[in-house]
Amino acid sequence: MIDRLARYVAIPSLSRQESALADQVSADLARHDLLVQRRGNNVWCTLGDAARPRLLLNSHLDTVPAAAGWTGDPWQPQGRPARVTGLGANDAKGCVVALLEAVLRLQARLQRGERLGGTIVLALTAEEETSGQGLGTILPELTPLDAALVGEPTALVPMTAQRGLLVLRGVASGRSGHPAHTPPSAARNAILTAAHDFTVLQSFDWGPPHPLLGRCHAHVTRINGGIANNVIPDACEFILDVRTTPLESHQVLYGRLAGALASELHVHSDRLVPIEPSADKPIVRAVVQARPGTRPTGSPAMSDMVFLAGIPSVKIGPGEPSRSHTADEYLAADELLDGVETYERIVRAYFALVRGE
Repeated sequence: MIDRLARYVAIPSLSRQESALADQVSADLARHDLLVQRRGNNVWCTLGDAARPRLLLNSHLDTVPAAAGWTGDPWQPQGRPARVTGLGANDAKGCVVALLEAVLRLQARLQRGERLGGTIVLALTAEEETSGQGLGTILPELTPLDAALVGEPTALVPMTAQRGLLVLRGVASGRSGHPAHTPPSAARNAILTAAHDFTVLQSFDWGPPHPLLGRCHAHVTRINGGIANNVIPDACEFILDVRTTPLESHQVLYGRLAGALASELHVHSDRLVPIEPSADKPIVRAVVQARPGTRPTGSPAMSDMVFLAGIPSVKIGPGEPSRSHTADEYLAADELLDGVETYERIVRAYFALVRGE
């Protein structure tokens, strides 16, 4: 498994450039007599002995660009056999390898005559880091799905809640004029209107804290206003990045914000909704069984879990979240092995729970 992880790390796979790694993953799966399907740089296959339930195992092939500060070549894996250091080793090629290995172990069990009692859909997908042509584009070909595991580095702590993302475009209006002929008290400066709204946001009631995610919060991430040094601006636009929780819908939160701000608000993106399956769902119970002593928590970061609204899902995987997108990221061999065994236990526990065993 360490050698496979090193091979995958050595294949550069920045978002939208995953083709070579998708080729390698497809070949590895086909070598084990799994029927591989592919669209773009998304690769998937199925394994099982019953039509339903169908459990999705998903992680992503792509990486972000290398950050500054690497002490070696990001695509030349280092540190074996104790660990693999390289771009994507932690986020999330370690999860890819662990999921793949777990599927191969379950395949071996089936070949020995053991019963699985359902179908696994292994989908290793593209462009997760850019929310592009990845899992969301192939879901119709994977359905129906009854539950999902999303492989991300969580130190194998199950994350059952994930924030959503609401992106709003604010437009503050004013009236243009010449600064020399317009006293400040008479000016309608759109930038000042926007600035006032920014202070309103600091004291805005974001609602009660979510038990796993905390409060909803927002940041102004871009601003554009003014056309010349000597013209009072009649328009100022800004982008508001709102990280939401399952306690309030995007529609309701948008309405409250629109009523509180003087600027006109427009929805730029509201498709990435917060996720939280109830604790009694079989996939949540299976994860708790497989990781006794760990308590489900919430994830502040986005993942392909956002495309699984309505499908009970848990984010879990080997590796530390704090290593993601950092120089010299790595995954230790014992973390990888623990990830494989955890995934296998979760799958078997999930199908047993659904069958009522």
